Amino acid sequence: MRRNQLFWGVVLLLLGGSMLANAMGITLPNGNSLMSLFWPLLLIGFGIWVLVGVFLRGGVETETASIDLQGATEASVKVNHGAGELRIHSGAGGNELVRGTFVGGLDHKAFRNGNRLEVRMRPAKDFMDFPFFGSRARLDWDVALNADVPTSLHLSLGANKSVIDLQDMSITNLKFETGASETELKLPSRGRFHADLDLGAASLTLVIPEGLSARIRASLGAADLKIDESRFPRNGAYYQSPDFDTAANTADITIDAGAASIKIK
Repeated sequence: MRRNQLFWGVVLLLLGGSMLANAMGITLPNGNSLMSLFWPLLLIGFGIWVLVGVFLRGGVETETASIDLQGATEASVKVNHGAGELRIHSGAGGNELVRGTFVGGLDHKAFRNGNRLEVRMRPAKDFMDFPFFGSRARLDWDVALNADVPTSLHLSLGANKSVIDLQDMSITNLKFETGASETELKLPSRGRFHADLDLGAASLTLVIPEGLSARIRASLGAADLKIDESRFPRNGAYYQSPDFDTAANTADITIDAGAASIKIK
């Protein structure tokens, strides 16, 4: 936080000083105003700041935490995650809904709503630290969920790299939102669920396990979509497994993407 305050303090001083000199008619020897130096100086300062973040690494808290199931029979989990790497997989068991390690710390809320446990997870780290200001803002999470608890999962991700393996989990609904990121997402192999994927300038590899039938509808901007049409032949406005209407395990997938690269296999 102090590093960001220092950076923006210098930016404001440069901007204010340049504007004051311009108002007073102070010019450079070549006749240009001091204001003409502002953007070059800002870019140079920004470059120095990035290098400082790379070579002067500070300590980052790593927290090990778990969230108790509290006797609930189903769950709703929302994960907000920014810069860094995120891994989500099964592995929590017993009376746990979530267990993991969280670089940057974990801020979470959990409360019962009938038989459902509703959980909200976000980094404890102050997000005034922008991701490219150095390793102090890198938030690497490894999160295990309870595979036996039917769960509605909402992932809201920033500029990160994610590996999300839901293959052996019981997911009732999936909402996935991401910006400039690289993600490998493996869907559950069982159940009937809806997956809503909203992507910005992202790279997504979507893995649909064998035995899971799917219907895929895509609304694309400047996106590149590659799909295995031997498994999911095109059927009008969408791609669909031949046995989708009768299969026991199905995923109804909606994709809304901008400048994204999407591979479905």
